[in-house]
Amino acid sequence: MTPTDPGAVPDDPTTSDGPDGPDGPHTVLALATSAGPDGPLVTLTGDLDYETAPRLLESVAALDAPAGTTVTLDLSGVGFFDSGGINALLRARTSLRSGGADLTVRRLSPVVERIFRITGLDTVLTPGASGDGEDPTGG
Repeated sequence: MTPTDPGAVPDDPTTSDGPDGPDGPHTVLALATSAGPDGPLVTLTGDLDYETAPRLLESVAALDAPAGTTVTLDLSGVGFFDSGGINALLRARTSLRSGGADLTVRRLSPVVERIFRITGLDTVLTPGASGDGEDPTGG
């Protein structure tokens, strides 16, 4: 539908077309960085998948994370998570570790928690490993 069509809806800045079109809108990944207890805290909101993974990797690469720092990802706002998201988390962890920093996750959304458990990712990226005292699943 073009903007001049009757009944056209203006573009929603929070969505974009999915890769297959008929699958409906695809939520854009939003990242917010703040100071965490052991280093940067990055809160993700939206979909973490093949399409949005590069945004996470670019953001992590741009962080000030010297050796001994732990970057924490809050995944409570992630509504969709697939193999592209898994790959991005593992690549971010590898990148940080090569510089002497580390990556941990906390507050997993139900979707992310399920994928972590099914794939065994919860044994590699242990939720709440930063010792921040919070329930890693957000409950």
